[in-house]
Amino acid sequence: MFESLPTVTRRSALKWIVGAGGVGLLSACGQQAPAPASGGAPAAAAKPTDAPKPQATLAAPPVVPTPAQAAPAAAKPTEAAKPAAEAKPAAPAKPVADVKRGGTLKVHRQTDWPTLDPHTAQASSLDMVLVYDYLTRLDQNPANGAWEVKPSLAQSWEVPDPLTVVFKLQPNVKFHDGTDFNSEAVKWNLERMMTHPKSAGKNHTATIDSIETPDPLTVRLKLKSPSPVLFVNLTADADSVAAMVSPTWAKQVGDQGMATGSVGTGPFRLAEYQASNQITYKKFDGYWKPGADGKPLPYPDEVTVKPNQDWNAALVQLRSGDFDVMWGLAGKDIPTVQNNPDLQYIPAPWAATMYQIVFNAKSGAKFAGEKMKKVRQAFNYALDRESIAKALGSGIGEPNYQHLVPGQIGYSDKTIKYAFDLEKAKQLMAEASYADGIDVTADFISRPEDTQNIQLYQQMLAKIGVRMTLQPSERVAWVQKMLAGDYEFGTFLSGVRPDPDLVLGYRFAKGGPGNYAIWENPELDKLFDEGRSTYDTAKRQELYEKASNLIGDEAYVGFVWRRSGAAAMRKTVQGFTPVWGGVISSASEYWLSR
Repeated sequence: MFESLPTVTRRSALKWIVGAGGVGLLSACGQQAPAPASGGAPAAAAKPTDAPKPQATLAAPPVVPTPAQAAPAAAKPTEAAKPAAEAKPAAPAKPVADVKRGGTLKVHRQTDWPTLDPHTAQASSLDMVLVYDYLTRLDQNPANGAWEVKPSLAQSWEVPDPLTVVFKLQPNVKFHDGTDFNSEAVKWNLERMMTHPKSAGKNHTATIDSIETPDPLTVRLKLKSPSPVLFVNLTADADSVAAMVSPTWAKQVGDQGMATGSVGTGPFRLAEYQASNQITYKKFDGYWKPGADGKPLPYPDEVTVKPNQDWNAALVQLRSGDFDVMWGLAGKDIPTVQNNPDLQYIPAPWAATMYQIVFNAKSGAKFAGEKMKKVRQAFNYALDRESIAKALGSGIGEPNYQHLVPGQIGYSDKTIKYAFDLEKAKQLMAEASYADGIDVTADFISRPEDTQNIQLYQQMLAKIGVRMTLQPSERVAWVQKMLAGDYEFGTFLSGVRPDPDLVLGYRFAKGGPGNYAIWENPELDKLFDEGRSTYDTAKRQELYEKASNLIGDEAYVGFVWRRSGAAAMRKTVQGFTPVWGGVISSASEYWLSR
């Protein structure tokens, strides 16, 4: 363990003065001169204000189907119900002359692969969409910016009553192992998500009661309650969990084989997996979806994906051509990307990253229970969110006070807000009998951005007597410690999910895959059950507001700041359209002009 980590020094350090305490932020948060563009002179250092400001409304709620509503489809539902041999093929898109096939798309991802099993993964995997398809998808309507649920492997659907959903599946779809994608495959995948002991999809499928397969291309879901969230939960943008895996292959290799292999219906097949180094995906010649040139997708022959948790190093690789696509970009680097003639900046304000603190709520833990509630609240009051967001966000950061963001159902400015108040924090520490301070071991992921955040928290919390020992871990080890309750206090970051049920249920429901606090609250679970079971938007707003207030009051998780989503890619990458949960969800429609 370490009493403190060495601060990263930078010549052009930017220091913000924090509140009345006059705490100077670490030089690690300063402005760094961008690295030279490939083949060119060093770019001028950009000021934080040069980066674009995040939009006021980050995440408009997706447009979801309601009872008695059918999905649009290339074929009518009656056509989809025919046997595969009789079904009409989808009409190819109008050919586009300048689409180019071939080449290798090189993609950056920040984290390593803890598992390739989509149903048990504890975090969204950027590249699962290359090898897997999903029943539904989220598309942004270019006319109004709304996110709409659209068909994918489910060619169409009907919601004849609030407790029934009938999917009609795409015909003539094959898994990479040559087996048929059909209703029995959908049933196997959904039931595995519902019942597997390590499933990360139990919240996604919580409203499903039973699954019927009247014919190979029809799936009938009987629901426990009405479910406005189900169609969103089955998209790739809901943590990539609901991927359609080949049951034949999965039964052959078991859980261990699924952790290191992938067989789906996606545009690419897994060719080589080098843990912690690289995954190579090869074009799947039998893909069911046509491209703009009338031939089957995908356009590239190959995709390689490499992890690099250091954004500075990844940006250098992007500029040199080692990467084509980089998901995640620091605010200070946006002007560098915008000023580089070889690169394009991709703003994604809905894909915000939330920076948070968490206390272990497990019985007997240091900060658990009512007696430590004031201490947890004191930590929250002692953090100057405005200054942290300004220093680390560099123009795309904003202070944050709850787990939902503007535009989402349930977000409200009326929920509990821990504004920076050092005296209030000291008062609460004294009332909790910790006027002389408290010793804390803080667990965090050993990535540069996590390190910068925890160093600032350590510096600010020292002003109320918190003596913090920093304990870094690799990401997979950190997640295991959190879920086992083997920690006192931690910090982490997470993304914004399309629906509040996925956001709050994932993080705070009993047994939620992201419930790092290990906090069980029956009142919260009741609010979540009600919220995912009504189509009444006003009622959902009320329920999730109540949940946010309860979460804020107990303060087991504190919300510090958020960074607007941003990506960068080389201009040789063509065909990108906005996607909610990453930058390669439409990768099968990318093509390379080089």
